[in-house]
Amino acid sequence: MLERFRRFFAVTNGGARPYPWQEALLASIAASGRWPAAIAAPTGSGKSSVVDIHVFLVAERERARAAGRDTIARPPRRLVLVAPRRVLVEDQFLRAQQLAEAIARAEGASDPIVGEVADALRRLTTSEVDEAEQPSPLGVTRLRGGVRLDTRWRLDPAQCQVICATPQMWGSRLLGRGFRGSRLSRNLEMGLLGHDVAVVVDEAHLHGRLVETASKVASLSAPPIGLQVVAMSATPNGVAAAHGLTEADSADPELNRRVRARKRVELVEVDDWRRDAVPAIVEHAEAHRGLGTVGVFVNTVEMALHVAAKLDGEVELVCGRMRPADVAAMRDRRPGLLEPRGNADVDFLVSTQSLEVGVDLDLPAIVTAIAPAAALAQRAGRLNRGGRRDDAVLTVVAPRTLATAKPETLDRTFAPYTGADIVAAATWLAQLEGDASPARISATPLPRTGDALAVPALTGVELETAAMSSVVLAADIEPAFYVEEPTEQADRSISIAGREHLDLAPEVVRQALLAAPPRAHELAALSLDARRLIDAVVTAGDGSCWVMRSEQGRRSAERLAAPDDLAPGDTLIVPAASRICTAGVIGVPRGRPTPIGDVMRRRPDGLTPDAVVKLSRAEVEAAVGDLPLGGRKARGALASLVAAAGAHDVADALARLRLRDLAVTWCAVEEDEHGLLVAVATDHDGRLPAIGVGRDAVTLDAHGIEVEARLVRIVGALDLPSGALGVALEQLAQAARWHDEGKRHPRFQRRMGAPPDGPPLAKPAPGHVADRGDGWRHEQLSAAVAWANSDRDPVQAVIVAGHHGHGLPLFDRDPEAVLDGWGDCERAVRDALDELFGPFGVYERERLRLQRSLGVHRLAYLEALLRCADMQVSREGR
Repeated sequence: MLERFRRFFAVTNGGARPYPWQEALLASIAASGRWPAAIAAPTGSGKSSVVDIHVFLVAERERARAAGRDTIARPPRRLVLVAPRRVLVEDQFLRAQQLAEAIARAEGASDPIVGEVADALRRLTTSEVDEAEQPSPLGVTRLRGGVRLDTRWRLDPAQCQVICATPQMWGSRLLGRGFRGSRLSRNLEMGLLGHDVAVVVDEAHLHGRLVETASKVASLSAPPIGLQVVAMSATPNGVAAAHGLTEADSADPELNRRVRARKRVELVEVDDWRRDAVPAIVEHAEAHRGLGTVGVFVNTVEMALHVAAKLDGEVELVCGRMRPADVAAMRDRRPGLLEPRGNADVDFLVSTQSLEVGVDLDLPAIVTAIAPAAALAQRAGRLNRGGRRDDAVLTVVAPRTLATAKPETLDRTFAPYTGADIVAAATWLAQLEGDASPARISATPLPRTGDALAVPALTGVELETAAMSSVVLAADIEPAFYVEEPTEQADRSISIAGREHLDLAPEVVRQALLAAPPRAHELAALSLDARRLIDAVVTAGDGSCWVMRSEQGRRSAERLAAPDDLAPGDTLIVPAASRICTAGVIGVPRGRPTPIGDVMRRRPDGLTPDAVVKLSRAEVEAAVGDLPLGGRKARGALASLVAAAGAHDVADALARLRLRDLAVTWCAVEEDEHGLLVAVATDHDGRLPAIGVGRDAVTLDAHGIEVEARLVRIVGALDLPSGALGVALEQLAQAARWHDEGKRHPRFQRRMGAPPDGPPLAKPAPGHVADRGDGWRHEQLSAAVAWANSDRDPVQAVIVAGHHGHGLPLFDRDPEAVLDGWGDCERAVRDALDELFGPFGVYERERLRLQRSLGVHRLAYLEALLRCADMQVSREGR
């Protein structure tokens, strides 16, 4: 097996050979089926190889099973990589995507082993998808803000998958409260992300709260396929008994070159921090000019702007007050700058905390303001990362009086950090004795300052509350409390965006903002504590600023009267011409400011952008008349007007896209001669395709048989250990058989357009468009059918009732309302309805009992298996 892994690794990693610690990790998981609780390896030692290890082991297990051998323990099917910043998530996603593409091109690989891995992974895929839609049998997904949600990972639980996520996006889903997710998908995501999963939390020392919460879920997850949690870090703090480098790794010349890369520490002390820090940073950065792009790290955006303005040369600036669209534009303008290869045209790369974690930079020199030890360790990791330079210098600029200063006097000087953090960092730097190599940093524990906030850990009670996912709770759990690091400081940030046409009639602007609120790529963060900057931004807006906020699920847009009216969480919309930027960063320390600009149509995810086009009200009314905007004729007329206005891309979208893929709104008032046409992409691209529509009607009997067969196929492909489900496969298969039986109700058949003398239908009749109904749920009646036909088996009834996300734990209709006058309903089903949902109904009690015996996440996983089988069959038109 080891030799096969070396061959696979070489093909997918440009001929490289895995390091000894990577091979040892592979062997350990192959023997036990379990990932270690922690991985501690220095920066540059190849921790990203966990993806290759996961994919190879899943494939090898399948090959062994197909050959009738039990030589490799079953590993989890899904690997979740959690990273602290979006840019790192993107790097991990791109790397996993490249591996998936290499597997898809297996026929052209230099070694047939890639084809063998591809064939094994392909046998695990149970969804019958078109190869053009999913060319690789390896599923790769990202869960982060700023991009569309791709839900294809929720379709096939047997598939080998790599999911790259931010802590908030994964942690909230683990707790059944997925950010940007729908209420009815909560149990589906909770089951698939909390079961048969290994989660690797990168930079784990930054995410102790998430590791604690995930570990609690893992302790409550039923073996053998419960959640596995891996804390991974380049620093030893908070990582106990970790899998890491051994003596064999020291003998590997390539790895030894990386972990012992020459990185000298040079301490530069200044007398007056406020007066001398910026000149010293600039002086020492310019001293390294000519070596390549010099990295310059400071602690605040204001200092970054000052340093960037003083540096003599080509400068690029990356910090938190930049919009993702501006960062994407900078990547296009400076290809390779944020990658190891770099960009020779850039002399200085100035940043704050934005580039200190995870970005794969290989800088020849770094000059940094003193910061907490953890930040300095991360910044040092971007220096001489490949170890190919004979010498590289980390220059740290610090106050001369730091050793004798009282920490409390430094708090304001070094905000957002504390003085205690800065004093401890100086001591830690001294312990390095001038050596910032990955090996030395890994061997030097980071200092701990202050007492951690005492916050309660997740308990089983909170998990049971989280499982109540279909109802609106008065006292719901807050996932951020269990996912994010505790802090005594409340979030006082707002978002800021630039938009055109804010000078039109207020009602027109309001309608347009509500129809097309800013997306993530348009937004930069701004602290309300920066009062002078806020005042300057609003003043530059010249009375045309707007504020958007969401309260109790309702979004509002109002003209901003005064800066003091802004509150945390608000979105400030300023005119696109407002000169409030320096190099794309919100803030103007000196020099000529630049406009913020409108980047609505610069979506970095490549999907159809939203658009707002100013048009003549009279022309629009004459062209459209009484035609509904949702119709094709009206859109054709609008496309001609938009093209005449010069917005040819919008005209193309109006003419080309399906009606459901582009929402169109006309915003106008009688007293204004112009209005705004708003076109908003609905992003169906990132979601599962709509339910397939075949030429033949899908009968209820045929659909139930298909879903039952598919579920059995999924469980077979999962290769589950004995007892892993906690229930018999026969129980689960029967639940699949009954899952839609409630659709036999006449009211549902009328909605499906079923002929009165034909067999009951599971899907709308060909050519028939079903109405949305009034909230009556067939699952409640289906559960009664399962209860009646299974000798009162709570497993079948509960899984059928909850698999679509309803009834967790309550339904809102009593038996009489469910029957709704259906006099021909069988007496046994009527009795079952009363037993489950009548005045003394047992459904909620049986659900709670089953949940406690199986565990919250395993019950959700069983519901997810049924729902996945149903989705697969439905989207195939059966």
